[in-house]
Amino acid sequence: MKKTIFIIVFIIVLAFASPLAYADRGVFPIIDANVYGPGQKAVIAWNGKIERLILSTDLYSNKEVKALEVIPFPSKPEIEAGSFSAFEVIQNLMKEKAPRAPIEKTMLEIVFHEKIGVHDVTIVKAENKEELINFMFNYLSEFNISQSLFISGRREAVLEDYLNRGFHYWVFDLIDLNLEAGSIEPLVYEFQSSFLYYPMKISSLAEGSTKITLYLITSEPINESDLPAKMSLAKYFPINQPIQFQLSKEELSKIDVGCFNLFASLNNDEFKAWLTVVKYEGELNEIDFDLEILKSQVQCRLIKVAVDKNQYKLGETVNIIVNFTHLMPGCFEIQVLHFHLINLEVYDSADRLIQSWSWKVNKDFYKVVFWKPDKSGNYTIKAASFWNGEKLEVENKLIINVLDLGKSDLKLQMSLYAGFTFIIGIGIGFGVAYLFFKRKEKGKSYKTFNALFINEKVNVK
Repeated sequence: MKKTIFIIVFIIVLAFASPLAYADRGVFPIIDANVYGPGQKAVIAWNGKIERLILSTDLYSNKEVKALEVIPFPSKPEIEAGSFSAFEVIQNLMKEKAPRAPIEKTMLEIVFHEKIGVHDVTIVKAENKEELINFMFNYLSEFNISQSLFISGRREAVLEDYLNRGFHYWVFDLIDLNLEAGSIEPLVYEFQSSFLYYPMKISSLAEGSTKITLYLITSEPINESDLPAKMSLAKYFPINQPIQFQLSKEELSKIDVGCFNLFASLNNDEFKAWLTVVKYEGELNEIDFDLEILKSQVQCRLIKVAVDKNQYKLGETVNIIVNFTHLMPGCFEIQVLHFHLINLEVYDSADRLIQSWSWKVNKDFYKVVFWKPDKSGNYTIKAASFWNGEKLEVENKLIINVLDLGKSDLKLQMSLYAGFTFIIGIGIGFGVAYLFFKRKEKGKSYKTFNALFINEKVNVK
């Protein structure tokens, strides 16, 4: 499946004297207040062209503060109020479609805290960091919040990074944070996207442990191999079966009419919508990835590894060629900052890594490297590309054989040579014997002829 939106969230925490609260993502504290993100929940429906994101997060602070949620988008999103009903319908569907086996109820419950706050949303377009930060100060002054924003060098770098990557549309939402965690009433964001995406990495700016649960609605089922290494498919317990099933038109409509319209607009002969539940559980500061899922099996990248021959003598240099095609004809990608890590590796017959090389590229790549094996045997040479150094895109491999002519391989050749010589010797022996016997037979014939000739002469006389 192709990847989805690029929504990144920052929270700017402000000192304030009234109980207030908000969600998750990056955090910009103004005073010595820590913001914790115990959980995120999102319904992500994507039809290959448009994504609809219903987002709710849990957040609390060790002090009562205001929080400014800032979410950058690659294009102007349509925003509307959401509700928890989508999550509640999904929870009921998971129970209804559970396998006929004992299910631990607590593993399926979606726990919500009290609904808090009223969203006051503003969308702006910013071209540079200074312009964006100035707007933040002005925006807060409209709410009579006089405290200075505390934006550290690292957080300022995050803002600049997303601006450089083309995220010029920003959604601002001022909410309240207090001492107890609460689920923020969802908002719905809808925008065009050529791939499914959920911003995980930005959440590392908050602190504490978290549980992120994503309900993905797509045209085809999602495999666990499509997910980043630290994420997994949610399972029915205790039978360990993935929570994944096909949705009918009626079921999807109950979840969210907007989600249903995304798939109904495809005008396919057969209505297809699959629900897949994925999760992350762990520390926020260990989230160093984003969820990105390609759309289809169409291969947009290609990598080839080649050598000049398949068999080498020990001591010979192996010429290894790596050829990476960044985009195949007919493919395209959103212009966001990224790189492709090209890995070239050599493994021995015991699958031990012997030698490796790597390069970061963002275009077509061609490279010839030279490697000299120090032992005989079979070797596997593997080339692969990884999106942002994390997710495998394509790979290719081959096997070569290295002969040690100075040792066992030479003995083998000597044995073959001796055997060949022996066979030649036998052939020569048979030839000599044949000539000998042929000559002997010829001698007998000559003597017989002479005897007959002499007898004939005697008779004539």
